[in-house]
Amino acid sequence: GDFQQALQYYQKDLEISLKVYDTEIHPSIATSYNNIGAVYDNKGDFQQALQYYQKALDIQKEVYDTEIHPSIATSYNNIGLLYDNKGDFQQAL
Repeated sequence: GDFQQALQYYQKDLEISLKVYDTEIHPSIATSYNNIGAVYDNKGDFQQALQYYQKALDIQKEVYDTEIHPSIATSYNNIGLLYDNKGDFQQAL
């Protein structure tokens, strides 16, 4: 895929969302971070991907004030898949 093009669109999405919601603590912002993380994950830049996935997870925990939410499960899944893609199977568990 065209990772650079994807990153440009996701970064633009994040930029607009931050202006619209005027806060970083919003589900749409977390989704933007997850999407950017996925691009880095697919590129094989696992360290960068993990930073974005973790940022999304932190926002979701604050937004939903619980660990029991489908969006939080998705973030944990993304982090697990990252470690799987990286070949770090123990951490993926």
